[in-house]
Amino acid sequence: MSSIKFLMVAVIALAVIPATVLSHHSRSEFADEVIELEGELVNVIWRNPHAALDIKVTNAQGEDEVWRIETFGSPNLFGRMGVMQDQFFTGQKVTVAGSVSERRSNYFLGIHVLLESGVEAVLAPNIEPRWTQNHVGGAQNSDVDLSKIVDAASEDKGIFRVWSITGRGRGSTNRSYPYTDETRQALTDWDPLEAPVTRCEPQGMPVVMNQPAGFLFTDMGDYYKLDAEFFGSVRTIHLADAQPPETQDPSIMGYSVGRLEGNTLIVETSRVNAEYFNTTGAPQSDQATFTERFTLSEDQTELAYRLDIRDSVTFTEPAFYERTFVALGEDYSPLDCNLIQNPDN
Repeated sequence: MSSIKFLMVAVIALAVIPATVLSHHSRSEFADEVIELEGELVNVIWRNPHAALDIKVTNAQGEDEVWRIETFGSPNLFGRMGVMQDQFFTGQKVTVAGSVSERRSNYFLGIHVLLESGVEAVLAPNIEPRWTQNHVGGAQNSDVDLSKIVDAASEDKGIFRVWSITGRGRGSTNRSYPYTDETRQALTDWDPLEAPVTRCEPQGMPVVMNQPAGFLFTDMGDYYKLDAEFFGSVRTIHLADAQPPETQDPSIMGYSVGRLEGNTLIVETSRVNAEYFNTTGAPQSDQATFTERFTLSEDQTELAYRLDIRDSVTFTEPAFYERTFVALGEDYSPLDCNLIQNPDN
């Protein structure tokens, strides 16, 4: 690796970040061009929902600058792809490829990091390595080894365990969001710097259920508790203790009533006063209703999830979201935005 330089060299012909990578929350602020930054790693922030790196570079005037590198994924996702915190230690020289923010100075979305060891860390589950096949993360490592799935049938916990996301195979999503013209305009006008998620504010329904994060079901007797990893949010699904929803105070999680039909838990949620449907500015009315279906496979290794949404403010017709979660025996790890500094700092 050469001396510390600030390389403002567009390399679109060599690598282009897929549009799907940039579609996540607040990513619209980043330019389409892919450039490289080369410098010294001076700080590591291993936090949820996104880790961050600070690197010191030398600009064209020969002056040192510190750039904040926002990573695409969270430590939860990184761990499942083999990207670990101890690979990023301060003092090492790194090269980062990604996109510059068009709204914030010295702010960068990093997709690839070439470490001093020669290992490349690919910080998204749907792209290939840029510099070398000696890498961690990326599409080739995104699908969890199925041998890691626990013997769920023998454990016989049913739905009461941690349910994990996987890679692009078993964990892929399916969705239909028929937005109204007003919603599309709101998405176009959205300022990502105003996003509640950027300020690490807790999110409501249905945001907590359509993120790349897992959750934990716990049987509390008269109700089920659902701990969502996204911002460590807690939902209560009322069963025997259910009350008429219209008598309940609105909240960002709303009031959820569940019932069992065979191997499927059906949850009806209303009384939601969360302002946004998603993290990119789609409005949501207080009349929105949600129907969720959690369907356990016969061997108890998979939980199929479907969310149906009705809200005439946001959609022209009912919308839906689907994905599959897997029993991997992982610990519950909430995305709580607490900073975990590198021990070397």
